[in-house]
Amino acid sequence: MNKRELEKIVYYLVEQGLSAIKDNTDEKEAVIDYVAIFSKDENEYRDLEFVAESMGEEVDKETVRTGRTFLLKEPMKTPAGILSLIKIRKPDATRPQRGAPDFKIRDYQQFKDKYLRRSGNFTLMLKKDYEMIEIKGVDVLVYIPDKTLGERMEGAKTF
Repeated sequence: MNKRELEKIVYYLVEQGLSAIKDNTDEKEAVIDYVAIFSKDENEYRDLEFVAESMGEEVDKETVRTGRTFLLKEPMKTPAGILSLIKIRKPDATRPQRGAPDFKIRDYQQFKDKYLRRSGNFTLMLKKDYEMIEIKGVDVLVYIPDKTLGERMEGAKTF
């Protein structure tokens, strides 16, 4: 595993996320905030972790039980904007997908009101300090939070 291979995985996840949004909504302004890569096994986890460590600094240590989150020294250009935060998630049998991109949209409440009950492909997930809508895509779980990880971390001054 090298930086280029990790970037290909990220690019794939962002494209799949945009595709899921396009297939399920008419939202055209989704901007990437964060990408979690789901490791297939322990070996891949260690390889991805090693590459991510070389690309950035670990942040958000509160979620370390599921993996490690990094603020990239050099943000990546993606089809949905500039990406600064990635997580390398530990292998998890309940997560057969390749990963989970999080997107920021212009008006979360309007999006929620319009789409949440539209089909069975949307799920509202309530967290301690925020909520998000999950959209099931091909090989990805797409999240649209009311407060992005970048915003939550900025508020907590963790990076």
